[in-house]
Amino acid sequence: MTLPLKRIFAATFAALTVGGCTTPVTPDFTEMSANYAGILEQYQLNSILINIVRASNERPLSFLDIPSINGSGSVTTSPSISGSMNGFIGGLAGGPAGIASISPSLNLSFGNSFNFSQSSLDNATFLRGFLSQIPIETAKFFISDNLPREVMFSLIISSIQIKKADGTSVKYMNNPLLPEYPAFQAELYRLLSYGLTVDQVQEEPNKLSQPPLGGMPNYPQPNPYATYPSMGGYGGVGGYGGGGMYGQTQPHTQYKVCVDENKFANFVKEEFSPEIFCKSSSAVSKKKSSKAELILTVRSTNSVFEFLGQVVAAQNQPKPYMVTLPPSESTYARKVGQENQYALLVVRKNDSSSKSFASVKNLDGNTYNIPSEGNGYSPMVIKIISSLLSLNKIPGSIPTSPGILLR
Repeated sequence: MTLPLKRIFAATFAALTVGGCTTPVTPDFTEMSANYAGILEQYQLNSILINIVRASNERPLSFLDIPSINGSGSVTTSPSISGSMNGFIGGLAGGPAGIASISPSLNLSFGNSFNFSQSSLDNATFLRGFLSQIPIETAKFFISDNLPREVMFSLIISSIQIKKADGTSVKYMNNPLLPEYPAFQAELYRLLSYGLTVDQVQEEPNKLSQPPLGGMPNYPQPNPYATYPSMGGYGGVGGYGGGGMYGQTQPHTQYKVCVDENKFANFVKEEFSPEIFCKSSSAVSKKKSSKAELILTVRSTNSVFEFLGQVVAAQNQPKPYMVTLPPSESTYARKVGQENQYALLVVRKNDSSSKSFASVKNLDGNTYNIPSEGNGYSPMVIKIISSLLSLNKIPGSIPTSPGILLR
């Protein structure tokens, strides 16, 4: 039985209208955004890992950033009609001529795309902070119950020097490739048992003389937010402070690496000068002491990468050595029962036997990865490195357009 032409078009229109009202026609932007955030996270992890691997091979470090991201989504509709006819088909009799049935349909297709640019951070603005010593107040940010002190100090301290009153001194280098590295760890844990930390102290600045009443012509006015040079605190590491107006005294804040007075305070006093304590005053530190002086050298972000490169190189040398940090007194147990529970950083070479936390392929053709399990402090170390890198991304360090545009 044939269908009138008007009924055919009416049925087609109704089917397309109903289908268009009941079918979602917008892309899921929430899912698109979540997927892209995951890609960016993996991009950052791999960027940090590849530079640690470069440092292990003594290759130049290179960093990229993504300053801009543009995303777009689209929906395409394709209506179609399919029907069956009877009559003369291929020269054969098939019944009365006409359309016997019709099947209208509406096809939807979704698409999304992202455009992004990569900018090189190999410029003077970024490298100036990247190569500078890490401010000691930045290390204070990482002093928490969740982050063991042995991890933070192992990352930021490059050497421990004990200078005695007679002028002799002994220096311990924080380099796992050196045979004296166990001596450094022993000295670091001894200081940690004494209460080594980063503390915020307040010092009273000298009272500034007041100018004559009415001021002086063309005399520069004082800056109430200017910084005072600090004493350098503990081991030559100082902080920042704020001054006051003429005739005023305002305490300014500085940070220093120091030792809290605890049950081992008497042992510390017998060996070191009083300025080692966090509560020591600047007047005490100016007095010459007959006790030993402790000098800690703080790394730059660049030298932190070099140190982690040494940690990776130690794992891949003919006699592999895994840098581990046993828990100090204040460290709570974590990843109990896992392999490499207290390893500082675990990076495996050409090992695809387990799921990876991060994985990169180096120019030498080898693949390096951080396993998702049995990785010790690796995720924590990557998190700290990410924060240190972000602090160096100041205005001007990330170009607004990529240095090299790939089409």
